[in-house]
Amino acid sequence: MMVMSVLDERYQPNETAELEIWREATTIHGGCGPVGLALALKRRGFAALVVVSHDGLFLKSRASQGGEVEVMQILQERDLAEADQRGIPVHLGTYSLDDLSKWMAAGWYPIVMVSIEFEAKTITHWVVVTGTDADYVFFNDPLKDPAETDAATRVDHLSFASMTEFGPSREKAVILAGLPKMANVTLPLPRIRASHQPRPDTPSISDPER
Repeated sequence: MMVMSVLDERYQPNETAELEIWREATTIHGGCGPVGLALALKRRGFAALVVVSHDGLFLKSRASQGGEVEVMQILQERDLAEADQRGIPVHLGTYSLDDLSKWMAAGWYPIVMVSIEFEAKTITHWVVVTGTDADYVFFNDPLKDPAETDAATRVDHLSFASMTEFGPSREKAVILAGLPKMANVTLPLPRIRASHQPRPDTPSISDPER
């Protein structure tokens, strides 16, 4: 929502909108997935593209049993199919600090997956990178106490590299959010698409009003 309010000053973040985005983007057992979040951006009129580090079931390590894996697989296939229909590129690859800087210079807002400790568990979380320099990466964190004076959090390069990998497969993901005019942009990376059509009992989500 932070990115949406920057891209469109008419967008008003609120708790209802936050819950709607969570409901649209969640993989249930794996938290909010990158493709689901990109779809939420696209449904609200923004441009989005995704880069993920592998083409298997993303965040599979967060599932604790076979039934949970199946649910996540169904939702991922549905999201990939809808992303293809809506023209959201989902790329296979990774990214560097130089990539983040170049994307920001081109007008994109990188929403990066990070790994955090929450209630004695390691979970995924999403932050908006706002800048880099020779020593630090700066980002806006939705979980940061609003009473703190500085809007941006900063971490050194090594810490950022560590926190942007999740699980035994060291999964990485970034969503690039941009203005509608950037909708046809793709990256020079392989594309990931759904392996089959989504089941008829898992329909896509209709566009919400902005």
